Amino acid sequence: MANDRHCFECYGYDIIIDNTLKPWLIEVNASPSLTSTTVNDRILKYKLIDNIVSIVVPPDGVPDVRWNKCPSLEAMGNFELLLDEELSAQDEKDGISGKYRSSFNKWK
Repeated sequence: MANDRHCFECYGYDIIIDNTLKPWLIEVNASPSLTSTTVNDRILKYKLIDNIVSIVVPPDGVPDVRWNKCPSLEAMGNFELLLDEELSAQDEKDGISGKYRSSFNKWK
């Protein structure tokens, strides 16, 4: 995976839920199919694309280099930040390793 702040990626997670309602991860797809075979599948994928675009494109249109790349809380919707890359980069710059800073600060 390239580390380019001008790009984003969408992964597809295939899960199965057993009879005790326990989820099992089957596979992770780096290039999930966005074709749809049913109405519900089409609605789900449309909402996925809509949510991604609302996060990566600023409200005023196409971003430029001056745009603050942190989306607003409204744009984030129900998504959660899993890794704070800026905090991780600052730690690397400062020479702080994970043993000195709780990983909870970087990972949720």
